[in-house]
Amino acid sequence: MLVGLDFDNTLARYDNAFAFEAKRQSLVPNEWLGIKQDLKNRLHAMENGDMLWQKIQGQVYGPSIHKAELFPGVARFLLRCKLQNHTVFIVSHKTKYGHFDLTKTLLRQAALDWMHNNGFFDENMFAINKENVFFSTTRQDKVSKINELSLDVFVDDLEEVFAVDGFPNINKILFSNTAKNKYHDTMCSNWLSIEHNILGEITNNEIKHIANSIYKGSIISIKNINGRGNSRIYKALSSEGDNFILKDYPDLLNDPRERLVTEVSALNMIESINQTPKVVAFNEQQNIALYEWIEGIHPSNIDDKHIIEALKFIKNIQNVKDKESCGLASEACLSAEHLFTQIDDRFKKLSLVNNQYLQDFLNNTFIILWDEVREWSKQCWPKDNITSDLPYSMQVLSPSDFGLHNALLQDNGRLCFLDFEYFGRDDPVKLMADFVWHPGMSLSDSQKITWLKGTSKIFKKDPNLNERFYAAWPLYGLRWSLILLNEFLNDVWQKRVYANANLQNQKRNKLENQLKKAKAVCEQIQVVNMKCPYV
Repeated sequence: MLVGLDFDNTLARYDNAFAFEAKRQSLVPNEWLGIKQDLKNRLHAMENGDMLWQKIQGQVYGPSIHKAELFPGVARFLLRCKLQNHTVFIVSHKTKYGHFDLTKTLLRQAALDWMHNNGFFDENMFAINKENVFFSTTRQDKVSKINELSLDVFVDDLEEVFAVDGFPNINKILFSNTAKNKYHDTMCSNWLSIEHNILGEITNNEIKHIANSIYKGSIISIKNINGRGNSRIYKALSSEGDNFILKDYPDLLNDPRERLVTEVSALNMIESINQTPKVVAFNEQQNIALYEWIEGIHPSNIDDKHIIEALKFIKNIQNVKDKESCGLASEACLSAEHLFTQIDDRFKKLSLVNNQYLQDFLNNTFIILWDEVREWSKQCWPKDNITSDLPYSMQVLSPSDFGLHNALLQDNGRLCFLDFEYFGRDDPVKLMADFVWHPGMSLSDSQKITWLKGTSKIFKKDPNLNERFYAAWPLYGLRWSLILLNEFLNDVWQKRVYANANLQNQKRNKLENQLKKAKAVCEQIQVVNMKCPYV
């Protein structure tokens, strides 16, 4: 197959580069967050906005191109093209110099240098022939070159390219979230979708090659293990007879949380505790990591001693070195307002889903209870922490998604704790509440009481801990009732199926069960009149 790819904003991602340059030129405040399109809209609203935009483009595509990044998923796509012996061509509409660029940087050479630095022409990486890269002065020239190359497929972020007269009758893939017209054949919002469209589902043999690209030894076999969350899991065997877990993380364009970086950093930080897998190898571009294989079983029956061991683990991670360098946990809740906002945001997303049973629950049960709980919690919450963040000194290290559902019971009777994709600093109340609410565990009332007494003791230096927990418990319950409904969201469902293909034909039953669980959470909060029964 002859595969044609655009370059700017298709392979090379400039969002961070544009943001950096705009801040350097004082066009936006330092705290500004936004992508390239947001900046373009902002500048065009200013006086001489078009000129400002062209100036910043000239800088970013030229002297500052080194700040550009590969789009998430591109590395995997290019490596698979190499493994399947497809020929890749890059055809870019790029002038010789940038607009208003006083440095007179050669844009085409800058692009080639960037490709070189990112392994495009490296035989050990993507092995693209440098002679297969073409730059065109006009859009019409670009289309003429695509015609000349007799490509089978072309990927571009601009619909206008496909609209040019004479564009060949080939597979036209638009890399975008929106389309004004229908000159394309398929629209994909991420490279995982593009990869599936062009190359099909990835095979175990391809995964083995990708694993060998990051492992110093030799991986000789790969076996799928059904994931229970968002990542695809494999068991890898090396030629030395060692087993590893290979984790293939979700596409970063679907979920921008840097799960791999977070988990690798967390496991390296707490390795000395000897209750987590060791990091063997990882690669951010390929979005995969190899971890030590832990022999054990998920505890089907939770004993009191497991709760005690979980408490000891939480206590131990508070004393690890370098914890000052740790960032916030995913979806950290450092104030009442953080928690209110998270619940509101989840509710808004679900309210857009076209499912009558879901909407009946949200409108007739959830929203009524939510209004009551919000007012009650606001009255009970410590006043200095409703809108202001919890002081840094009171924040703790939290695995976030912590519990016996993410643990293996080893032959020696000890637990090994898994999954640290959301690790970071957080309010200890979130850790306490999530553990007793988590639907992945079946805990007795006495075990929940033991957990809450134990964590209260661990975090006893926090003067408002119990008061915050009292106010927060029903809020975290409502938050969990919405998390249980995540599968109603298409992007989340696709991540679940990617992790576990067996779910593909079970969607209806899965959604019905999740809705029942969500209703049960709300009923529990109503029965106890919002007051936690375990304290």
